[in-house]
Amino acid sequence: MFAASLAFFFVTATTFTSLGYVLYTMVAELGWSKAAAGLSFSLLGLACGIASPLPPVMMKTVGTRVTMFLGCLVLAAGFLIASMISDLTYFFIATSLMGIGFTLAAPSPAVYLLATWFPRTSARMIGFYFMIGSSGGIAGPLIVGTIVGLTGDWRLHWMVMAICAALVGLVCLICVRDAVKVESVEQVKGPGDKRDGAAAQPRNWTVREALFNPTFVTLAVIMTVVQLVVTSTHSILVAHIATLGDGAAPGAIAMSLLAFAGTGAKGVTGAVCERYDPRRILIAGLILQAAAMAVLWSSPHVLVACGAAALFGTGWGMTWLSAHVLILRYFGAAIAGDMTAMATTATTLAVLGPVGAGTIADLTGSYAPAMLVFSILLVGAIAVAVLFLRAPQQRPQGDEAQGGTDGVGDLVPAE
Repeated sequence: MFAASLAFFFVTATTFTSLGYVLYTMVAELGWSKAAAGLSFSLLGLACGIASPLPPVMMKTVGTRVTMFLGCLVLAAGFLIASMISDLTYFFIATSLMGIGFTLAAPSPAVYLLATWFPRTSARMIGFYFMIGSSGGIAGPLIVGTIVGLTGDWRLHWMVMAICAALVGLVCLICVRDAVKVESVEQVKGPGDKRDGAAAQPRNWTVREALFNPTFVTLAVIMTVVQLVVTSTHSILVAHIATLGDGAAPGAIAMSLLAFAGTGAKGVTGAVCERYDPRRILIAGLILQAAAMAVLWSSPHVLVACGAAALFGTGWGMTWLSAHVLILRYFGAAIAGDMTAMATTATTLAVLGPVGAGTIADLTGSYAPAMLVFSILLVGAIAVAVLFLRAPQQRPQGDEAQGGTDGVGDLVPAE
């Protein structure tokens, strides 16, 4: 649990949450356009999405422990290339490797592990996992600010992160234990369900059935919108707040506040989902995110923007964790890793966000119009959740007897 959480902490601290701060420094020194900087951020997200099917395959062939170790090595390679670049093309390669490494190290492998390590309290443990991992977003901008601020050298930052990635990989190789063998259907029936017995019991879904179920499609759409806005916010928040008049330092603080609020929200949401309907928590989180984007669009004050960042982080934590709990609850622990990977693949469209926001900023001189667009998108996601997000329909009873799955969680024998 410690090693898996450490890996998520590290990849969160060194990629999405801190890349925006490093880019702000790199763009000024290398003379890149805002759209080009946004494209490098988008390639990070694109690589995450395209590589999402890899963890289930590798977990079945080489095991979860080795999969996470290889993810850290790929991450280290990306950081090493970033420390030596002078050309934008090579930085695109570096961020793409970072995205692949992120996907192999977290969160899909760990969600599967946690669902089988803790079959009765998986929602709560996944909440703790996301809380610990997300706290990397608090440390990331501060670490970048310290290294770059003291040395003035963003290359040194990337070099230090490459060394740390290799060390984290060794920790995973030594400490992570592959998922225990599930001995019975009952062991993974309903992990994370409410204790009052009111929750629907997940059945033996196959990945193929779950993938084309309207409930999963709806969740994937919502998660794509959320990931688009989150990825874009991470890429532009520092630069947006810097334009309000006080430089990049308040932007780094806002990024840490966003991550701090998201961390706390994810930690609490896991336990709350055991008592209350995760669907309602997801909708509430979307509302908070939409309100925060509207505030960032309309307010010219740094303190208000920092407060909106914290509000956005809270909504993000609630939405993201509850969405994963819904996947686990609706489709069962046996294919939790596969469905998490498929949902991540669906969010690949989120890579359009940073490029679009950078283009808007190049044309208008401000990121504020992009914030308004993101608020409108989130309102649309709220409508989709309210109108269409429901528990999946039961399959015909005859199909239940087939048993088994066709994914990583191929743990349940045919009856």
